Amino acid sequence: MQHPLQPEGEQETGFDPLHNLNRNLSCGGSLDSSTLSESTFLSYRKEWDDLFLNSNYLTRIRQAGINGRLRSSRFRSVCWKLYLEVLPEDKSQWINKTKELRSQYEKIKETHITNPRKAAGQQDLVVNNPLSLDEGSLWNKFFQDNELRGMIKQDVMRTFPEMRYFQEEDVRTKLTDILFCYARENEQLLYKQGMHELLAPIVFVLHCDHQAFQHASETAHPSEEMMSLLNPMFQEHDAYAMFSQLMETAEPWFSSFQREGKEEMLTSMPFARPQDLGPSVAIVTKVNRIQDQLVKKHDVELHMHVNRLEIAPQIYGIRWVRLLFGREFPLQDLLVVWDALFADSITLDLVDYVFVAMLLYIRDALIASNFQTCLGLLMHYPPIGDIHTLLRKALFLRDPKNNPRPANYQFQQNLDYYKTRGADLVNSTRDNDRNNHTLAKTAPLNINKVSSSLLSFGRKLIAPAMSGGVASVISPINSEIRSAPSPLTAAPQAEPLSSGHAPLQTHSQSQHQPLLKSESMPVYLSQGEVIGSTELEGKATKGGVARATGGCCYRDQ
Repeated sequence: MQHPLQPEGEQETGFDPLHNLNRNLSCGGSLDSSTLSESTFLSYRKEWDDLFLNSNYLTRIRQAGINGRLRSSRFRSVCWKLYLEVLPEDKSQWINKTKELRSQYEKIKETHITNPRKAAGQQDLVVNNPLSLDEGSLWNKFFQDNELRGMIKQDVMRTFPEMRYFQEEDVRTKLTDILFCYARENEQLLYKQGMHELLAPIVFVLHCDHQAFQHASETAHPSEEMMSLLNPMFQEHDAYAMFSQLMETAEPWFSSFQREGKEEMLTSMPFARPQDLGPSVAIVTKVNRIQDQLVKKHDVELHMHVNRLEIAPQIYGIRWVRLLFGREFPLQDLLVVWDALFADSITLDLVDYVFVAMLLYIRDALIASNFQTCLGLLMHYPPIGDIHTLLRKALFLRDPKNNPRPANYQFQQNLDYYKTRGADLVNSTRDNDRNNHTLAKTAPLNINKVSSSLLSFGRKLIAPAMSGGVASVISPINSEIRSAPSPLTAAPQAEPLSSGHAPLQTHSQSQHQPLLKSESMPVYLSQGEVIGSTELEGKATKGGVARATGGCCYRDQ
């Protein structure tokens, strides 16, 4: 059975099938399945010993990760756990730590993934019923959770669409549950688009190692450590632990908060959903520093060219960094890149220099190209023949004294494809801007007309009650949507009603009640928050049309 990540024709680590085949035939023997199975387990055990038996094993496996020697390893997930500090360096603690983390995830899952129908001891039907809006209602929480899960699952469904493994319903459920539990455990950050692309490779690496473990265990009894760390029953638990540790470093790149130590200050756009918020201060600062300092240091000409074309690093760099280059390389190469990033440091410092090395790889094509072609190259990064060369370049850029200068490499390919891709991106952006501009341009005229007519109509209805001085205990029309003058009109205000008085609600008013909920009137979203017509117009120009629905405002995708 071949390792899922092992290319065609590539030998297993520590095992040469062709050598064993020739040796058996030369001795006049025949292929014995039990002999091959035993050899497979021996090679499996030998790889484990080579990686983890030495006293300075952690230094050795870090070098293996940085130098690309884990490409077809059957213990990559164990190495990643050590790199990410999911497992301690002391091997005697591995089993207990693993059990502890899995137990923690079980409790987290029990806490956040609940079914109100099966909840025991919930007898208060006034609070716990499907129509209850009480904050303590399990049903209310259930419906809120469903909304979050739906948003996560929408992204999970698009994860690695070319790979059959990620189309399996069981795998999609695991990804959704892990991301949902992480969001509920981190309420300030919640779930952000892109997190699923950090989790998916972790789940896949665990799957590959579990497959290899099951195959090797068929004919021999593995050690207690192997059985504990590589138990396929706990793939979801282990993936959650690894993802949570990775997010300890990556969190600021997704956060919509400005960090000051442990304190977080909200700098996000109001009324937007969490996944729609703009990039955080941390990620913008990072990509700006890479382009303005590191790129300038290593290639002044390239730095001047991208600045002259006004290509901001946020255009392409935020995706590169947030996803750890997940969309720029095929999965096998991506895992080699992650080997090096994780092995180098849990702080992922090497990310900055991989970023620069990628720009230098296509620097000649960038310098020779206009804005559209450069955009195509950066947003559709060209394939790299040898990913190890790129990593060696990154290491050399960071520390030229302790890393040899790699061979020169340059991208050579027809640029017409990238010119077309860049033109498509530019045209798509222009179409969006044009549509948003049209909405912003036409909306004020309609709102102004509706607002003026509504105000006039409202004054006519209120006038009889005011002149007659009739007091009424009937609630005003649409008490949640309070009338106010449009900021676009200068018509005088009617005198406010004295306290305890309200306009009479007539049949004519009831007929026109829906009109008072038009977008010309301010909409109260929550206590102390109001958004009027001009604010709605402003929302329509930034990434989507803002709508007021059911007491909340959100953006169309």
